[in-house]
Amino acid sequence: MMGWSGALWAKFPGYPELLKSEYAIKVYGQGHVVAYNYIANWHDGIDVATYGVPDGTPNENPDRVPLAIDFYNNDIFNMGDNCIETDGSARNVRVFRNRCFNSAAGAISVQPVFGGPVYFFRNLIYNTPTGSLKYIEGSSGVLTYNNTIIGEGRAGPTSNQHFRNNLILAQGAFDPVFGVTTYTNYSSSDYNGFRPNPDAKTSFEWNSPAFEKAADFEHPPLNRSFKTLKEYSEATGQDKHSVLIDYNVFEKVAQPDKADPQRVYDPAGMNFALRSGSPAVDAGINLPNINDDYAGRAPDLGAYEVGKPVPHYGPRP
Repeated sequence: MMGWSGALWAKFPGYPELLKSEYAIKVYGQGHVVAYNYIANWHDGIDVATYGVPDGTPNENPDRVPLAIDFYNNDIFNMGDNCIETDGSARNVRVFRNRCFNSAAGAISVQPVFGGPVYFFRNLIYNTPTGSLKYIEGSSGVLTYNNTIIGEGRAGPTSNQHFRNNLILAQGAFDPVFGVTTYTNYSSSDYNGFRPNPDAKTSFEWNSPAFEKAADFEHPPLNRSFKTLKEYSEATGQDKHSVLIDYNVFEKVAQPDKADPQRVYDPAGMNFALRSGSPAVDAGINLPNINDDYAGRAPDLGAYEVGKPVPHYGPRP
């Protein structure tokens, strides 16, 4: 695996890698459904076309606004850039129950989304050596719920973004396991499980306007960084119900080798089901239409609920 930009890849033989296979699937418009595909060895897996602003902006032509799009139950491997991009979409876009292994430059992307909402829920992401979340370019309305993410998550700058019931485990790509940059103090995060890098000087970031302001789109957000979950939560009011976890919350999942960022991994032999009694079990909050079918006292964190079937990824028999 080799990404197309950045210092991480420049030292490897063959850089820059020739871009011979750019997008597996690209759509634009309204009402698309992309489901149950196997996709491997592309620049991007499934994309909304990065078209620019919808035709006619600021008075958009109604039939040219990209909306009501679903990407689900796809199996995506070895991307030089992103597994799924919602870049250039507008609202009511759902990305759910996908599996993404080995994504060099961010597994899921909003660059930008015009207003939202865009939903990322119950996705399984593993091995993102430059970070798992590419939420940038002033996007807004990004909802990230009940995902299992192996790879640090840094989101922003965006507005009105919300995180609930996710498992985010650092793999050693950079210090913070979780960082948010937002122009709005009504962005929020809670009921998540985090595994920071043990030797990190900074484990959490929450960069936003001064707390007395609801939003500030004129000035850069204030930078705030924290060593511990407790310090971060007390200072920002975020993630008050979140917990610390480690790779042993799963039945059988190992940390990717941070010394070998080009390595690709196969999910065969891994088991992302939660161990009974782990801190991630019954540690979430009910999100209507996302996890109503939870089996215990409360929803579990991450993509898989204990006692429920594992999703089928890729082509069906």
